[in-house]
Amino acid sequence: MAKSDDADEPGAELVFGVHPVTELLESRSQEVERVFVVRGRHARLGRLLRAARERGIPVSHLTKDVLVRKVGRQAVHQGVAARVTPLAYTPVERLVAAAEGEPCGTLVLVDRVTDPRNLGAILRTAAAAGVAGVLLASEATVGLNSTVVKTSAGAVAHLPVARESKGARRILELRERGFTAVALDPRGESLWDGEPLQGRIIIVAGGEQAGPSSSVLRVCDRRVSVPLARGVESLNVAVALGVLLFEAVRQRRSGAQRP
Repeated sequence: MAKSDDADEPGAELVFGVHPVTELLESRSQEVERVFVVRGRHARLGRLLRAARERGIPVSHLTKDVLVRKVGRQAVHQGVAARVTPLAYTPVERLVAAAEGEPCGTLVLVDRVTDPRNLGAILRTAAAAGVAGVLLASEATVGLNSTVVKTSAGAVAHLPVARESKGARRILELRERGFTAVALDPRGESLWDGEPLQGRIIIVAGGEQAGPSSSVLRVCDRRVSVPLARGVESLNVAVALGVLLFEAVRQRRSGAQRP
């Protein structure tokens, strides 16, 4: 392993070389946060790239110089490296089963959130609201890197987090299993406090700029928005998610207190 000199990920651990990365993907993929590949080096990497794709692990295509800066000039990288996450991911089915085991089991699906600090705040908020787990839509969503872990203030150690390579398909499956899918969307037709949020739900939180992908939005049952004061264009995704999650908590507690 090597220490990354990536400015965004100080101290991140990297595994490099075709065989070491392939073995890591095939035997301990839950530890892999992202794979880096030099552009134009795909001829020898078919098995490796297939393993990453099948496991929903994002692949970044870099120039050779950028990869060398990450792994160091003395490293025999063979055009490929993998960044190892500080914490292992939970298998998706285990996470879903935990939510299904609760009458008001809640899941969060994060789609296209690229800022690790935002994801860390999302995980801290989700843990505080008692969700069963968080699904990270792959490729366009940052993974469990060291910045995420630090920003979550320890919450990530107590909250199951899984990769989900096909977010829209997973939402459809969860709907068939009795979950209601609610998306946070600035253009949503319903307000955050105007929808029932009891029972098993999956809440979709989208990226900082464009929100969730259109394919994910299309398969949600409802889209809800948080109204903002005049002159304020947007709300941080973790804050918006907190508003909706704690409205769900309020509704459940209110329902439990009724005679």
